[in-house]
Amino acid sequence: MDSRKLIGKMKEETYTLEGHVGIYAQGIEDGDEIEVIDGVAIDNTRGCNNNGDVDDLFKSASVIKIWIMAAAFDQIEKGILERDSIVTLKNLDKVPFACAENYAADLNTGNLTEDMFPESGVLNCMHDGLELTVDDIIKLMILISDNTATNMLIDVIGIEAINDFMASKHANKSILSRKMFDTGSGNQGLENVISLEETGAFFRELYTGEMISQRASFEMSSILQNQQITYKIPFFLRNIPIAHKTGEDIGIANDVGIIFAKKPYIFCFASNNTDVPKAERLCQEMALNVYEYYNA
Repeated sequence: MDSRKLIGKMKEETYTLEGHVGIYAQGIEDGDEIEVIDGVAIDNTRGCNNNGDVDDLFKSASVIKIWIMAAAFDQIEKGILERDSIVTLKNLDKVPFACAENYAADLNTGNLTEDMFPESGVLNCMHDGLELTVDDIIKLMILISDNTATNMLIDVIGIEAINDFMASKHANKSILSRKMFDTGSGNQGLENVISLEETGAFFRELYTGEMISQRASFEMSSILQNQQITYKIPFFLRNIPIAHKTGEDIGIANDVGIIFAKKPYIFCFASNNTDVPKAERLCQEMALNVYEYYNA
């Protein structure tokens, strides 16, 4: 598939799929970059294209956790945080299974809201007083997207420090505004958001060893390669190492990462207010199409 056909397909699919949909891809070796949002191809060398302003921001769901992980590694490298420091699980830390008993019925009727969405992870099933290391909660946050672990790590680092780290990496549009499933803040309009271009830059630095340091980049990439939620980007690419992070919520299907093919590339997919099963299928198909494009 040549670039014209690939971009044409991206434009058609992101335009016709319900909601706000974007795809970003970049070849690591040649820097060949493609970004299409809601049917519009973006020229990042000029900041935008001739069709006017295009919204590059998406509700992140769990994708924001890549930045929380990186902020933790930054503090570890600086000696501010010890990876073997103990963090004790408290009942108040636990993101609850809100309305979980009604989830199946609500799923069938379509009466789902964010506070009914089942918790991701395992820590909310564990006993109060459980002792975990900082390293443990980083891995739980990424490997199984544990939201309780994420909120514990946010408490350790601080939202302001995480956003300051993001700004230091020139991620000025991506923002951590609240903890996971803080519906009170969400109802006030506070959302965690990502820019696809900034997310692509994150993975580019991870690949080149510039995300904090070579050692930190390697360790974070290794954690991301052991991601347990693998039904989107890796669906058709099962035998290829992929360092990625997913994001799921009501109306949200995201997956972003590096595909370590013979010719490696970055692939980021985000969709908000969408038909999630259709968006997940599109993510799977486009990850394969982009693989075929860069590795033809």
